[in-house]
This record gives sequence, C-alpha cells and structure tokens, in this order.
Amino acid sequence: MRKTIENQIAYLKNTLAQIEYRLKNVPKGYLKIQARKGKVYYYHHYKAKDTKLVQRKYITRKDAQLAQVLAQKGYDERVKPLLQKELKELESFLKKYDENRVDAIYDIMSAERKKLVHPVRESIQEQMNRWQDEKYEVNTKYKENLIYETENGEMVRSKSEVIIANMLRHHKKYLLYKYERPLEVVIDGKVTIIYPDFTILNCITGKIVYWEHAGRMDDVRYTTGFVQKMNTYAKNNIVTGHNLIVTYETMNYPLDIKVVKNLIEMLINDIEI
Repeated sequence: MRKTIENQIAYLKNTLAQIEYRLKNVPKGYLKIQARKGKVYYYHHYKAKDTKLVQRKYITRKDAQLAQVLAQKGYDERVKPLLQKELKELESFLKKYDENRVDAIYDIMSAERKKLVHPVRESIQEQMNRWQDEKYEVNTKYKENLIYETENGEMVRSKSEVIIANMLRHHKKYLLYKYERPLEVVIDGKVTIIYPDFTILNCITGKIVYWEHAGRMDDVRYTTGFVQKMNTYAKNNIVTGHNLIVTYETMNYPLDIKVVKNLIEMLINDIEI
C-alpha cells in the first residue's frame, strides 16, 4: 500500500508540474462559448491593458488553437487546487501510516504459535521466508534441453535465460526469482499446471510477476505454442503490462540486454510494464 501511495504522490507532483508549466505560458483571460441557431461560437474574454475593461474577441477557425488553450487553462485552474489538496492529504497520511503494525503482531509470534494462527495477511518477510523454503517439482518436459547453468546453479534452456537469471540475481536485494516454478491455471474448466520461465517476487511490495522469454520467434511451431501459452495467461488474469513480462528474440534479432535492464529497473520500482 505504501508503494501505491508513493506512486500516486509522484504522479500528482508530476501532473502539477505540467499544469504549472502550461499556466505560465497561456494568454490572459478566459474562453466563453455561445451556441446560436445550431452553431457554436468561441470568444476570448480579457482585460484591456489601458482601460482594464473586459474585452471580447471572436475566435476564428484560423485561431482555433487559442480556444483549445483557453479551455485547457480554465480546466487547469479549476483542477489545480484539488490536486494540491489531494497531494497534501496523501503526504500527511503517509507520514503517519505504518504498514508494518499489523504484520508485526504475527511476525513476533513463536513458530509454534504461528502454526495455530491464520493471519489476516502475510507480511512480506513471511512471504519471503516461505518463498526461500519452498520446494517444487521441476518441469520434466524436454529435460535434455536444460544445458545452461546460471550463477544460482540451476540449469536453464537457453543462453538468453542465463542472462535474464543472472541479471535478476544481481538485484536479489529487491527481486527473488524461481525458474520454471509450477503455476496452477484453468484451461477449458480444468486445473492445469504450466511452467513460467521465471516467477519473480518483489521483496519491497510482495508482488509476484511472471517473465516469459520467447526465444525462437522465427520457428512457426514454437510460435504457435507460445501464442497458446499467452492466451492461457490472459484467461487467468495474468497479462502483460501488469503481472507478466515478455521478451522476444529471433536468429537475426537476439535478446537486447538494454531491454532486460530496463524491465528489471521497472520491476524494482514496481512500475506497470
């Protein structure tokens, strides 16, 4: 929750900065709109420099952009104080908010007592502990292809997966991953096990994201299977831009390291991808 609030505060600050910039570069006055006999007319109302009296100037089609600027100005001036109020409230709330208070009650219990209690929610630390201790059945399909070793010592199926695994490992303070960890999904009404290439736990937010690397996009049979897997993800509410990352490569276009670095940076900062 803290991360969500921090993201909203950052969004509000950025939005207010944009509004401030626009308001510094707009004409004086405001827009007046009148409708007569089925037609719409736009007028620029402003105070004359010498008399200070309000003047009205018809905005022609040639100056249509002026109407847009003045309309945006009116909107910005009305929304700005509301955004400022929302920002102030969120910043004040965040100073007082302690998301660990509830989690701490369970965390400080003895192991014996924890076995008897169902917490209202699992703390990130408990989630990480369970993640570290978890054992799972490895994917036995095409085991002969597991020929590349990562820095973590697991065997993966391609050099590109080695790169992704090693780069994730270099950020283990923020991200933990498991390779081909089984995931239960529903296909045609039946519970089925699939194996995402990487299942990633954000150590700051507790969010889980899946990472699929499509390494042979110029292979028709491979691409067909990959599309089916993507459809399965989507039908189970695992979608790109939210909790699924997808990288691609072909023989002529190998995995781009800069793309991987950027995606990992976004993962660490819990930015929608």
